[in-house]
Amino acid sequence: MKIWGISDTHFQSGQVDSMSKWGDVWVHHTEKIIENWKAVVGEDDLVLIGGDIVWSLQLEKALIDIRIIDRLPGKMKIIIQGNHDSWWQEYDDLCKAMPERISPLEGNAVKIDGQVICGIRGWISPNDPDFELLDRGTFDREMILLKQALDAAVKLDPKDGIHLLMHFPPFTTKGHQTPFFKLMTEYPVVTCTYGHFHVKKEWDALPKGIIQGIDCHLTSTDYLENRPDLVWQG
Repeated sequence: MKIWGISDTHFQSGQVDSMSKWGDVWVHHTEKIIENWKAVVGEDDLVLIGGDIVWSLQLEKALIDIRIIDRLPGKMKIIIQGNHDSWWQEYDDLCKAMPERISPLEGNAVKIDGQVICGIRGWISPNDPDFELLDRGTFDREMILLKQALDAAVKLDPKDGIHLLMHFPPFTTKGHQTPFFKLMTEYPVVTCTYGHFHVKKEWDALPKGIIQGIDCHLTSTDYLENRPDLVWQG
């Protein structure tokens, strides 16, 4: 089994290809993601989708694209909320609405074929130069959710370690470790996937690869050129 990661897919069925204004990588990007996904992901694999999944504002419309993702290869697709996922509703209601092969995470964990995955949205951290006073409440909440998610993951007996799925990176725009990363190192986290960033200078600044024993993956779809990234292989 393999675990793949991709984020910031910004699917937009039935809408104008508005993302194309951000560069050639976004021209017909949904079709590119689907084609590349089918080329690499196996039916027994897991796919971690790190937020900013669908542009729709309402869950009913978002489900059009969610069902497309559900039908793509992969035993299970694990999703978290991004800052643009306005369709994300109360967690219990969201879970009831999801197709069979879509598993939402929000400060909790799941075990699939022996692999333990937990997830949160994350947020901009106080040591980031772009942090503002209004960010404090959301940051504090996400820190609580991260501990809650990691504690839940430990209870699932992660023999191969914990796979942590986030939207915001556990690093600042300058590449410095945040309190999220410090907390991660207190648990047996083996992989961490994150997205959110779309600017080359931020991509270049972000740490990637093995950092203090954690395999860190930037999975923004434009960074990956619309191809899922191999995060882990058993």
